[in-house]
Amino acid sequence: MEHITGMADVRKPSSMASPAVAVRTATEPGDLDGIGKVDLSYSTDRIYRLRRSELGFWLEEQSVDPPARKVYPRPDPELSDRLLVASAGTEIAGYGELQFEPWSGRAKIEHLYVSGRFRGQGVGRLLVQALDERARQEPFTRCLWLETQNANYPAVRFYLHMGFRLCGLDETLYRPDASGILPGEVALYFSRGLA
Repeated sequence: MEHITGMADVRKPSSMASPAVAVRTATEPGDLDGIGKVDLSYSTDRIYRLRRSELGFWLEEQSVDPPARKVYPRPDPELSDRLLVASAGTEIAGYGELQFEPWSGRAKIEHLYVSGRFRGQGVGRLLVQALDERARQEPFTRCLWLETQNANYPAVRFYLHMGFRLCGLDETLYRPDASGILPGEVALYFSRGLA
């Protein structure tokens, strides 16, 4: 896999140049340490509330006050050609991981995180491009597929902006009494073709 490189506005004082962000396969033991420092939280003042009729569902944008905040549990990734990191200099700005499902032809984006101070600067876009490129290397893979939550408004907006489309939901995936689950949280599934 080639490195995908782009410029990120890292919001440093104007006297300092913004470093290029490079996305590459995680191959070095230090990559795992850097991944362990990536911010896995978000906060939002908007969510998508699930509404339903007898035979249908829809999502309705809703303001929330106070803002919702969530910290995801830290996954335990392993070095592989499916784990990609976005590095800004020596810092890991974010990472993404794929799992391949040959039976369905899907490349599942298992994890996609960008640290807070790097969000909104193109790092997520570079990671999705690199994950897409990696998925195309696997025979018979036809789409990228992922799961997020109706409460993660920033992620939903990002995925829609990146050309993903909502393809399903699951009201029962999360246990309502589990730690870290927000009230009314529903799993949303998105896909994007590779063709």
